[in-house]
Amino acid sequence: MQVSHDSAWDDFLDEFTNIFSVYDLRKNKIFICGSYSEDTFINLQEVQKIVNAIENNLGFFEKEFRRTHLENLILKFDLIAKFSNEIIMIIEHDKGGHMIEMGIILSFKEFFEKTKVFVLKDVEITEVLKRGGLLTPFFREEESLFYFEDIETLRSYLKELYSSDPLLFVRSVN
Repeated sequence: MQVSHDSAWDDFLDEFTNIFSVYDLRKNKIFICGSYSEDTFINLQEVQKIVNAIENNLGFFEKEFRRTHLENLILKFDLIAKFSNEIIMIIEHDKGGHMIEMGIILSFKEFFEKTKVFVLKDVEITEVLKRGGLLTPFFREEESLFYFEDIETLRSYLKELYSSDPLLFVRSVN
């Protein structure tokens, strides 16, 4: 997406340092995406907790930023995704705005290359994802695409992926 955010960058950085701190700009910034519905947002908060428990990571949600690009949520997503070092997408159903965000991720190599997707196993999702968006060349199972059965499995993947021991995940997958 060739979008000029003009002064939005300055506004966003100002908002970022007001929410977090200027020192957090040095951290591995992880944009956590998924459904904000009541029954699933608690899992996103758990993802944030796990990610942030590891030194030098800062996991955050789009909704934490309340001043930048409020008039256009697609521009807001684009700006935050470009700013982030990594994106985590949690898919527990295929209804809602996170599916539009997934479409944006799939549309731009700079986004899908820094995204890890976690899909609730056996959940009903659109064929476009099952037979397209979740396949190579976008994602590879057990590298950037993971299926979880419950919150414990999701926690396990996240702890392995974001552990301070880079060999931990390699050992557990093999």
